[in-house]
Amino acid sequence: MSTMNSQNETKWDKLYDPSNRSLFSKIEEFAINSYFSNAFAKSILSIAKINEGKIFEPGSGGGMTCANFAKQGFEITSMDLSDNALRKGISLFKSLSLNAKFFVGDLFKLPIKDEEFDIVFNQGVMEHFRLAKLDASDGVKEMLRVLKKDGTLIIYVPAYFSPLFFIYHFFKFFKLIDKYWPYTDQDFLHKHELKKMLTDAGCENVTVRRVWSSFFFSMVGFCKK
Repeated sequence: MSTMNSQNETKWDKLYDPSNRSLFSKIEEFAINSYFSNAFAKSILSIAKINEGKIFEPGSGGGMTCANFAKQGFEITSMDLSDNALRKGISLFKSLSLNAKFFVGDLFKLPIKDEEFDIVFNQGVMEHFRLAKLDASDGVKEMLRVLKKDGTLIIYVPAYFSPLFFIYHFFKFFKLIDKYWPYTDQDFLHKHELKKMLTDAGCENVTVRRVWSSFFFSMVGFCKK
């Protein structure tokens, strides 16, 4: 694993360490558990228009959205760079008596064969690479590679001028980022930036739109393979 990825792994392990939770992390987790994971699952299925199959989430975090899919009978594969994040997801699935495949991995070099999944998605992942000087489109290429023909690739990111954008800059203005905000490499994207990320990766007929039901991740880009 590269030095950059090792640093990222340490950062995300720290974020998902139960003994090291920021105020924002606690609020975010409550919001995801109580509403947004279900909203994302509904949004994803409305885009993909399938009711069975294999779903892969690289950068799955605590796994709440995938748990919604597992409840509906989808076959789930969940990957994250952080051991602590995966432990959280495994614990959640066990508590709900759900099954999934979990593994630690690198989005930019997925240990998965070509054309394996009907849906490949992530949420709140692709906006963390620009400040680390990584090309997010390289990660999208890998997601596209493991997607089946006629499968759907779906990416959610926080949008420029979204409610989260203004909350972030409030914390930044008052120099509270390091104390209360968990994502020091947070980025916010314009529609044309998300579309370029997908088209540079080889996606065709890309759609980018706002997701008004989402407070935290208020823009989605998707395409069929």
